[in-house]
Amino acid sequence: MGSYHTISLLSVILYTSTPSAQKFVTLTCNHSVTGILNEDTTLPCTFKSIMGKTFNVIELSKYREGGEAKHVFNSKESFREAQDRIKLLHQDSQDISLVIQKTQLSDNGTYQYYLETSAGYRTQDIALKVKAPYNLPEVTLFPNLTRTMRRTNLTCETTGYPLAQIHWFVYDKKNLTLEAETNNVTTPQGLFKITSTLPIRIAESALEGYYTCAVWNEEEQKYEVQKHFPIPVLDASNQSRQSEGKKNKVLTAVFVIVAALLSGIAILIFLRFRRRFRPVRRESKFVMVPSD
Repeated sequence: MGSYHTISLLSVILYTSTPSAQKFVTLTCNHSVTGILNEDTTLPCTFKSIMGKTFNVIELSKYREGGEAKHVFNSKESFREAQDRIKLLHQDSQDISLVIQKTQLSDNGTYQYYLETSAGYRTQDIALKVKAPYNLPEVTLFPNLTRTMRRTNLTCETTGYPLAQIHWFVYDKKNLTLEAETNNVTTPQGLFKITSTLPIRIAESALEGYYTCAVWNEEEQKYEVQKHFPIPVLDASNQSRQSEGKKNKVLTAVFVIVAALLSGIAILIFLRFRRRFRPVRRESKFVMVPSD
């Protein structure tokens, strides 16, 4: 009887030590996770085992170029303290999610989650994409409008990650993106600063409509943020002030010219009048006799 139990126990041990024992353990993780820069990112994972709710080891490794993996977390080292900003979310639970604290752009990549229990082991790959949402674009009008201008530039600027596109619209329908000049630079934090400049015409009078600068997320195929800018119109009050100023200048010039002409005419009249009434000197009819 004793030998029978020994043989049965040995059979169970041999069976559970083979790869087929993995069917007694299930590991479920999200295969793709998106993290936000400087925020905590959860790698959701749960497991089920015929041996209960406990596990022996949890390891997380990050794949490098060439397929080599580097260990970044091991549950044997510490349950409570974060390792490389990574820690176990719960203890003694079937929820074995890991948390990456203050996620950085360097955390982008593919990870291997390894779970070992008394009933076997399981692995799953998790792809982590880190993004920094683009801020609301700043739209600037250059330069100041004047009466003599007919064209100017709209400049749209925004910062985020990964690299996005700037699209331009007018009246919320007509696409002007191909008419814009767009470039980007990398900030010290590794983000993309995108600047797009669109040449536009200046309206002579107020119109119903606006220009739109929109940030297009290529991966998610959607617009993240967008900002509207009213169609620029020449300032009527400014035009009026400019016209009034020019009018005053013309009137002043005319007044000066007229005053100069009148002064010249007055001088000529005065000279002629003076010549006409100047007394004429006559010779005496008496002969002067010299005295002795």
